[in-house]
Formats: sequence, structure tokens, C-alpha cells
Amino acid sequence: MSAYRTSKKCRLSYIVLSILLALIVLIGYFCYQLSLHLDEVCRSESKLLAVEMINSAVEETLSADITGELIKETKDEKGNVVALSLDPVSTNKINNIVSQAVSRKIRENENKAFNVPIGTLSGIPFLNGRGFDLDLRLNQIGLVTTRIRSEFEACGINQTRYKVYIEINVELNAIMSVNNAKISVEHQYLIGEKVIVGDVPQSYFSI
Repeated sequence: MSAYRTSKKCRLSYIVLSILLALIVLIGYFCYQLSLHLDEVCRSESKLLAVEMINSAVEETLSADITGELIKETKDEKGNVVALSLDPVSTNKINNIVSQAVSRKIRENENKAFNVPIGTLSGIPFLNGRGFDLDLRLNQIGLVTTRIRSEFEACGINQTRYKVYIEINVELNAIMSVNNAKISVEHQYLIGEKVIVGDVPQSYFSI
């Protein structure tokens, strides 16, 4: 009877030891994955948050109709568009207002903590969105830079669309309790377009 109890205790000890070893292996693997994916996921989550703030700032700004007469066209005596240009006053106004709006939106959220589940940071798919949260904050460390660019795009038979975009670049510092990362966020928005019927103008002027 004593030998049976001893054997039973040994088996129980082996089971407990096996469970502990399995837990150690799982925790070790989780920490290893976390170290591999922490910087990558931190940058990815930070860029998503930054783009959301930039979107919000741009939508609020452009809803005020600041573009004005952005695209100017020159026609010949037959009424054909022979040249396109961007109004410098309008482009400067858009650049300045959008830059200020994006900077203001980021400043408003500098002390705001965005929660990122540690399971998401692990990079393990089935743990995505699980576990306790880590705080993520974004601080602007560089000037918001904007640039107006334009392009032609075919949109049908004998039709061309002239599109005008504003490109926005922001330098940010993503701060977490376990990691910091400098990120650069670039995004572009369509702010004006004009459909041209006929030949593409032989000249156009951009900023």
C-alpha cells in the first residue's frame, strides 16, 4: 500500500512538473514572439492611429471648402482647353491650413493613451486583441509637411481627368511602456479634379 501511494505521488509529481515545463515553454515562446514583433506592431498600430488623426483633421478642414478656384484653365478660340494651372494663392492657403489642422489634432491627442492589447503585440494571430492593455502615445517630433501634386488620368473615350492631391508627411514618436519608435506617416488626399473632353492640354503647371 505504501509503495502504491509512493508511485501515485511520483506520477502526480511528474504530471505537475510536465505542466510547469509546458507553461514555461509557452511563456518563453510568447516572450520571444513579443520581442520579435514588438517594434513592428508598435509602428503599425502607431501609423494607423496617426492616419486616423490626419483623416479627421483633413476632413474637418476640407469640409470648410478652402480649395476655392484651385484649378485654372486656358481655352483657345474654339473653346478647347489648351493649358491648366494651379492657383498659387489657393495652393498656399491649403498647405498652410491643412498643416496647422494636422498639427493641432496631434497636439490635442498627445496626452491621450491608446490601448493596445499585449496579444496583438505578440504577433500570434489567435491572441490578437486579447490580454491586458499597454498604453500607446504619439508625440509630434517634426514639422508637418505638405505638398500639392497633380496628374492626368484617362476616364473614358476622349476624356481625361485632371486630379490634384495634397500629400502630408508627419514625423512622430510612438511611446509605449515597453518600447519607443520614431515613425514617419505619409498620406495623400484628393482635393480637386476636372474632367477634360478632347485632347490632353499641351501644357499644365503644377506647384
